[in-house]
Amino acid sequence: MKPPKISIVIPSYNKVRFIGQTLSSIFNQNYPNLEVIIQDGGSTDGTVDIIREFAKKNKIIWVSKKDNGQLDAINKGFKKATGKILTFINADDVYAKESFYQVVKAYKNNSNALWFAGKGTVINSKGMEIAKSVTLYKNLLLSLNSRYWLLTTNYLIQPSVFITKKAYKNLGNFTGTKNFVMEYDSWLKLSKKQMPVIINKDLSKFRIESATKTKTMSKDLLNEDWKIVNRYTKSSIILTMHKFNNLTRLIVEKFV
Repeated sequence: MKPPKISIVIPSYNKVRFIGQTLSSIFNQNYPNLEVIIQDGGSTDGTVDIIREFAKKNKIIWVSKKDNGQLDAINKGFKKATGKILTFINADDVYAKESFYQVVKAYKNNSNALWFAGKGTVINSKGMEIAKSVTLYKNLLLSLNSRYWLLTTNYLIQPSVFITKKAYKNLGNFTGTKNFVMEYDSWLKLSKKQMPVIINKDLSKFRIESATKTKTMSKDLLNEDWKIVNRYTKSSIILTMHKFNNLTRLIVEKFV
């Protein structure tokens, strides 16, 4: 039987330095049923040239024209997706080896699951692992797999999260602002119905470097994060823990 199709949406804008690594990490896995959708916001730095080169040898659905930012690109890409399993990855992150096979194995073993989440690492501009203590902390909370802990902090590594088509139809568009996609909102919506199936493997590498929004706009990002958690809980204990986690994130991000 043909394996289930995985649709991967890539929002992109002026990522010439890294998008080749992202695409290589996808196609080097040799998964036989992929749908790669690139929503490029009109890059002017050579990103489109790299996309064209990959498209000569691989099937890619792509467009490059002005959009309203990352959130708009992701939602447009998901509307095009036809796979049974869906995900998105930014054009500077990469997948770990055999990630898709690990996800499909979990998918086949959990027919009623809405979503899946694996481990991940954090890397810098050179691809070297950083913030190892943060990764250990997130992996600990991931192993507990509890909505309580998900409310205290978003411990999910975004490119290591995959959702089913059924989940997306119920979930609808991702939410956020012009500057950010706040996938945390979607994870909390899904966790009301079901916690993710945990895959005890590294599925991706999330990049933090000087130009990423995680680094340059961390305070604004955490302000949006705070608004989201307040919509899902009024527990003073959870909110206090969440605030503590956010303060810790600000401190850590200054040194990575």
